[in-house]
Amino acid sequence: QPVAALQSMLAMFGYDLGITGKFDERMEAVVTAFQRHWRPAKVDGIADASTITTLRDVLAEKPAMNVG
Repeated sequence: QPVAALQSMLAMFGYDLGITGKFDERMEAVVTAFQRHWRPAKVDGIADASTITTLRDVLAEKPAMNVG
């Protein structure tokens, strides 16, 4: 369930990522890409607390999309 929640957050951010609940090669690549842009001090593809906190903070600052 924690992996699915992270995948959901990354998908909300805009990454093309299915919600599988599995931390596979695709998931590692997406986490690495996110880290490369938003947390370049440590790019390792591991969704540690710092990565998750950074993602949460960036999502909170992202303007809501206007639909309709």
